[in-house]
Amino acid sequence: MAYYGPKTVSAKGDTIYYSVPDVSFIGNYKIHPVYEVNVIKANWDSTLIDTTNYPVYIALFLDGALKNDGYKLKALIDYVQYKAKELKDVPVFFVSDVKSARPLNPADTTNYNKELKGDFDSLKINLPDFHPLLTEGKTANEAYFKGKPYYVFNYFAVLVDKHRHIRGYYDPNQNSEVKRLVQEYKHLKTKDEYANTLKKNDLEQK
Repeated sequence: MAYYGPKTVSAKGDTIYYSVPDVSFIGNYKIHPVYEVNVIKANWDSTLIDTTNYPVYIALFLDGALKNDGYKLKALIDYVQYKAKELKDVPVFFVSDVKSARPLNPADTTNYNKELKGDFDSLKINLPDFHPLLTEGKTANEAYFKGKPYYVFNYFAVLVDKHRHIRGYYDPNQNSEVKRLVQEYKHLKTKDEYANTLKKNDLEQK
């Protein structure tokens, strides 16, 4: 599997691969009954992707149009509907721009709180490891698409390994790409678990 992003060489001649830096996302937010993004921003709860529980994970960046109607996500949605077992325990972090956040109806003053996941309901994706996030500006996109292949657009999924290296880009609109994504995620996850087992056995023997 390839490594993506800029590479450098250390003084010892070792290749240093690009690692995704920490990027703050919005995991949950409170809704004020005023239809203004700046009001939402005042109530954000910033969060980082949980790399402790998800050392290997998938990030999928969506703009508002993609999130609203599932455009360019056909293959992924098909997998959710017809091959859900294959996506079990596969963590997918859906990242959308805060400008596409959907506040409550301004006339509704009875409910000030809402789970962010509700904003993604139109995708009809119901997975145990579905993690909706929001971001502002291009910070997250630039971090995850650093040195991306020329054919990669903002609706591509990204596979990140336990060292925060980008190991693949995938088109969620193509069945073969989603299949490859799932297979390569499981491959990296299995390697990680095997390495942890060896490390544990080595410590026990000492």
